[in-house]
Amino acid sequence: MNFTDVDAELKKITAELSDPGKVALAGVKAADIIRKHLYEGDGFEPLGQVTKDYRGDSKGRPLLDTGHLRDSITAELVNKETVSVGTTVKYAAIQNNGGVITAKKEWLFIPGPRMRYYERKYGRKPGDVLNGLRSEGFWVYRAGRAVFYREKEKGSEAHVAYYLKKSVEIPKREFFYLTDEELNQIKKEVADEIL
Repeated sequence: MNFTDVDAELKKITAELSDPGKVALAGVKAADIIRKHLYEGDGFEPLGQVTKDYRGDSKGRPLLDTGHLRDSITAELVNKETVSVGTTVKYAAIQNNGGVITAKKEWLFIPGPRMRYYERKYGRKPGDVLNGLRSEGFWVYRAGRAVFYREKEKGSEAHVAYYLKKSVEIPKREFFYLTDEELNQIKKEVADEIL
């Protein structure tokens, strides 16, 4: 089921309801269930090692880093008979459906270990981070398919700032769906609700 399928399935339920309050309630319950799918992550492919290193969290769960995606799923009453459930987060579809992200220019910059700290300090754009590292006195250089940084003292250890990739594959981690059981649950709970 894709994003439009959820709205189509909800429309079947809300068509039987005459009260706009109950229509809105059906949307809220559907959004809650979809957020629960994200939180529970049943069947999600585990995080890759690069993501674990970037987060600094070996036990992290997919799609739950900041909660931004989960918290963005909302229900909106379109009219007295229709409710829409969705998100405005740009990356929601590729996270839900999976796919390949290809570099628009020459390379994708995939953050290395410990880069989250510097992204929070200097901004999310690689150029801002690399300029920030330079301003702190680090040497920043490219070797092969990675960008490194290190202190200027002789013999200091180099750290990967970014891995350079032409493309990356995002695994499918479907969360935006409602099962028949969940649809029936919504229908029953909304029908029983006194507003």
